[in-house]
Amino acid sequence: MALVLFTILLWTATATLGAIAFRRSDGTFAGGLRDAAREAVFIAPRLCIGILGAGFVAALLPADLVSAYLGAGSGIVGLAGASFAGMILPGGPVVAFAVGAAALEAGAGHGQVVSFVLGWLLLSSNRTLVWEIPIMGTRFVLFRMGLAMPIPLTIGYFISLLAN
Repeated sequence: MALVLFTILLWTATATLGAIAFRRSDGTFAGGLRDAAREAVFIAPRLCIGILGAGFVAALLPADLVSAYLGAGSGIVGLAGASFAGMILPGGPVVAFAVGAAALEAGAGHGQVVSFVLGWLLLSSNRTLVWEIPIMGTRFVLFRMGLAMPIPLTIGYFISLLAN
């Protein structure tokens, strides 16, 4: 139900912004359509590949290994492993959330999956190397990552306590 409501919200916001741009009669509407088409051409192939790859990952995850190393009883080692896996996972949210959902289905604990997602979100090596260091500088990024490092483990630990 939340997905339907969010989709309706997005369509409503887009239609409203489109109507405002159209009423301006200064080329804003046409410019917005051009920008949207350019972004769609850029993103669509990556999105399709990400969904396809995530589907393969989900199908190939060995349930016995997932439950053994990332199950609810894997403790801090499972939380750290999940956080590290999230940190090194390339790709965007389509891949990360699909892998997290597949891990849950394969027997991973809730805390471990939260650690995985937070590791990906806060400590992504791909984003850090490609975007953050070149733009923000190494010193700032190391400071930020040092502060963020314990968050996936801490939150994952508390989720593990709550889920059991």
